[in-house]
Amino acid sequence: MFDSVLDVLGDAWWAYPLILLFCTFDAVVPALPSETALLTGGILAADGRMALAGVIVMAGLGAFLGDNLAYWIGRSAEDWARRWITRGARGRRGLEWAERELTRHGGPLLIAARFIPGGRTATTIACGVLRFPYRQFLVFDAVGAALWATVNTLIGYLGGRAFADNTLAAFAVSFGVALALAGVIELIRWFRRRTEVSRSRQR
Repeated sequence: MFDSVLDVLGDAWWAYPLILLFCTFDAVVPALPSETALLTGGILAADGRMALAGVIVMAGLGAFLGDNLAYWIGRSAEDWARRWITRGARGRRGLEWAERELTRHGGPLLIAARFIPGGRTATTIACGVLRFPYRQFLVFDAVGAALWATVNTLIGYLGGRAFADNTLAAFAVSFGVALALAGVIELIRWFRRRTEVSRSRQR
């Protein structure tokens, strides 16, 4: 069944717009499987059914557009955006984290947050709510979107090359690597937070 899905996507002109769509609206609807779409696109590119550059460009453009959409949601509808993003305990913690980290680290957080589960939406909306300078937002977000699109697509591409005869294994391994990458980044963030807390207690 998985091979059949890949066959349909690989032969469809609308696969590229679909990636663009997923990566755009994933910024405001995190349930959309944008990373899964990129891994799949990378696997299809490995056997020549999609263009690697095309997948990366569509993903990067979609991510950039979606982040800008989230920024302006936060900036133009502050109260509504804050209620929407904090509708659960996890959402409230995410926004508080984004506000705190933006104050400390500024623009570079936009790049790192893209690889943290749930970090993209919280950070981009928080940028709008906090009136983060838009020109800086554009620069850092463009870098983050391009890096995120390239890394995730290449993970799928390398998985597809390594398991050329077994697309299910290629997807499973690629998905595992992507999860491991997110886990490493989250672990680094957790370690840094613990270190900062320890230092503050020693003062």
